[in-house]
Amino acid sequence: MLSLERQEEILEILNKNKSATVEELAAELFVSGATVRRDLRSMEKQGLIKRSHGGAMPFKSSAEESAFAIREQENTAAKRAIANLAVRLIKNGDSVFLDSSSTTGLIIPMLNNFKYLSVTTTGLRNALLLSQTNNVKIYIAGGQIQNHSNSIIGTDTMDYISRIHADISLISCTGLDIINGFTDASIEQAKLKQQMRKNSNKVAMLCDSTKFNKTFLCTDFHFNDIDYLITEKTPPEEYLEKIAQTKCQLITPDNTDF
Repeated sequence: MLSLERQEEILEILNKNKSATVEELAAELFVSGATVRRDLRSMEKQGLIKRSHGGAMPFKSSAEESAFAIREQENTAAKRAIANLAVRLIKNGDSVFLDSSSTTGLIIPMLNNFKYLSVTTTGLRNALLLSQTNNVKIYIAGGQIQNHSNSIIGTDTMDYISRIHADISLISCTGLDIINGFTDASIEQAKLKQQMRKNSNKVAMLCDSTKFNKTFLCTDFHFNDIDYLITEKTPPEEYLEKIAQTKCQLITPDNTDF
């Protein structure tokens, strides 16, 4: 079993049982205690778990998506600036994917300025916001409602998204770094966003500056997998150099030539 797969299983066990000892995890996964301890150290650095004496427990603020009400209040000015840029990528008649993020939710009130849009979302709150718009056909993917979040996930959600084609996907992430790209704490979220990308002509990543230099368990995309990176201020120089090597176009309030 690969390290990433093993860590995903450890996270599932901890979320289900609330805690586990090294010995319990080793027996469950058929690996040595040393291997488990090495995985736990790695997962703690990613903010996914909290190690305790002889074992570990999930660190809820990262292992699960933060409660939507909390996320909605975080970095509001930055998210609003990003939303004001992202909406300019939408055209009348477009089919759009929106994920469950609070950043994409800020775009929704501006959709009243368009005609003949079709919008599909995987977010409960975003679906409710869409229901207050005009001239928008609204679709919500079915599936499992993720605890402590606004998200719909699972194989049914994947199947639903796979049957729809979008002109553009507007997607957020939990972390971003030079090596691992755009990451999330949830494998289900990562797979769902990858399916949206597969079924879209264009993908825009909405990422405020607080997410830079943070890495979580699962990679959503690498820089060359997306068409636009939208953030509220110019990223550090090493990110500018990385973006320049790819097809990705950077959009900021100071760089709106798109």
